[in-house]
Amino acid sequence: MFFYFPAFFYALIFLAGLEIIIYSPGLFIPGIIALAIFSLWNSKKIGKRWLFLIVPTILSLSSVTLLYFIDIYAEKHLFAILSVFLYYLALLSTYRLRNYIKDQTAAGLLMASAIAAIFFFYSSSYGIYLNFAINSWVLILLYFWATFPISYQCLKIIRISQQKPVLTYSLLLGMIMAEIAWMITFWPFGYLTTGVIALIFYYALWDLIRSHFLNLLSKNRAMANIILFSFLVILILASSKWLPSV
Repeated sequence: MFFYFPAFFYALIFLAGLEIIIYSPGLFIPGIIALAIFSLWNSKKIGKRWLFLIVPTILSLSSVTLLYFIDIYAEKHLFAILSVFLYYLALLSTYRLRNYIKDQTAAGLLMASAIAAIFFFYSSSYGIYLNFAINSWVLILLYFWATFPISYQCLKIIRISQQKPVLTYSLLLGMIMAEIAWMITFWPFGYLTTGVIALIFYYALWDLIRSHFLNLLSKNRAMANIILFSFLVILILASSKWLPSV
């Protein structure tokens, strides 16, 4: 089942909220607070468990924040539509996992939404860091704050019955991405490039942990991941515009 009316209805309300923010930028702060509370409420209503609040709420926060850095109205509307589609997938997967936690299709849909939420959050956080001159420790905390709970939700669904390993690996991922957040403050790149690179690092680490949980981890798989993701990072860095030093 790929259609669930309550999730579709909540996604439409989310879209309306994004459109209001697009046409009324002065409502950005009240809008982001209202949509975050709305996401907490509807994801709890659909998922029935606190575990399912994480991805929709962080996706909501990061979507609105990243929307702030898009200047062209047509691009704002396209991004809003994309965000709402991902938001719907997050709520739909929440409903399906609530009914059957081992639903692999729903877990895949949730991971797609989680990856998007991570990318939006990394990019928008770095955009705030560049544009508002916040301290680097704030960026580090933001990266940890987003990485830890999203990783916990996704890994918990894979390893349902084991609390401690999931918590440990989620904390480890959060701390590693916090270190990467500190590292990228020295890079002369824009927020989208930085967000993509941070996402590549995150996904490479997450895939290794996921493979370990599913007993699929091997030396060949680890080496293939290292080579592939190193190539992607080098390719992105080589093709990206460097910002001038100030």
